[in-house]
Amino acid sequence: MKIKDLINAVEAFAPGDYSSTCDTYKTGSGENELTGVIVSMFATPDVIKAAISRGANLIIVHEPMFYNHMDDHIPHKIGLMKKELAENNGITIYRYHDHAHTAVPDMICEGELRYLGFDKSFGRFEQGKYYAVNRFYLEKAITARELAKLIEEKLGIGHVRIAGETDKPGTKISCCFGTPGHITDELDECDFVLTGEVCEWSTAEIARDYSQFGYNKAILVLGHIGSERAGMMYLKDIISGKFPFVPTEYIECGEVYSYTDR
Repeated sequence: MKIKDLINAVEAFAPGDYSSTCDTYKTGSGENELTGVIVSMFATPDVIKAAISRGANLIIVHEPMFYNHMDDHIPHKIGLMKKELAENNGITIYRYHDHAHTAVPDMICEGELRYLGFDKSFGRFEQGKYYAVNRFYLEKAITARELAKLIEEKLGIGHVRIAGETDKPGTKISCCFGTPGHITDELDECDFVLTGEVCEWSTAEIARDYSQFGYNKAILVLGHIGSERAGMMYLKDIISGKFPFVPTEYIECGEVYSYTDR
């Protein structure tokens, strides 16, 4: 099986028009015989080294390798060092971003909800009207503080930050995993917005002001990696299920920040 055969298969999970997409090979090509797959959020040097040590020659990541969305240039020398590390060791790196979010349901959101344990008994999923924005309606009301604690425990996130009301129960959750935009629009209609990162002065302050007017509104900031990695873990599960003969492993790139209590 060639690398391109597996890539073609995962692309087929979400057919559509990808004439302009960031989902491309960042290093290597699809022509080599596949020896193993590493799935991660970012192609960090440690993730590349892990692939080398395991004899895997394909890394599938969700986010940019070269610090800009389209990976169309390398703005910093460290990006070139990563590229050389991968290419000198025969590693192909492919980005799986747009396909994951345009799948129905959104694969990243589905993975996050699965690993949170938010199945049909927990509530109802609703595909959103915006790219990478979806909703989940809980059967049982929960507070933002309780929800944040659950997310930390289930998704292994160091700290979830809450902007807005912390202790009033709600049921309407907007899933804006990563940084898809429309966060303030979703806050108008939902109790809680789960997202990866926000601008504090232009977005988080709206949630705080809402709460000080008595509204039950909160933005829960999970960190970009924590808000999407379960979606890539889910991709690994899918690949392992469909291609059990291909050695496939999820490698944790780790949260980008460190904390004094960890």
